[in-house]
Amino acid sequence: MSRAQLGMSFEEWTGYASEEEIAAMKQTTKKRFTIFLLLSLIPLLNWITMGLAIFCYNNYSILKSRGRSNGSDLFRFILMLYAFFIPPILMVQLCVKIEALGHKVIGW
Repeated sequence: MSRAQLGMSFEEWTGYASEEEIAAMKQTTKKRFTIFLLLSLIPLLNWITMGLAIFCYNNYSILKSRGRSNGSDLFRFILMLYAFFIPPILMVQLCVKIEALGHKVIGW
């Protein structure tokens, strides 16, 4: 649940953190988002790490906007599409281009 659904103010959501603590939280959250997004480039692993990346993105957007925005719905939709549709397409293309891999997958 987001902090808005819980009826919290931004200050309550951050635990009444100081400006320096909020800046550190933003920096840490952005770093973790980047790490999970890069891990999501790995096929099959992206089904797990993409959810973690989206979670980090949501929290970073709230911190960055001081509670006024939850981030871009379009960006989250694109990340979700990548998690579901692109890995199978990439695997098919790899199997087509790398004949030995294709044969192993088929079992020949």
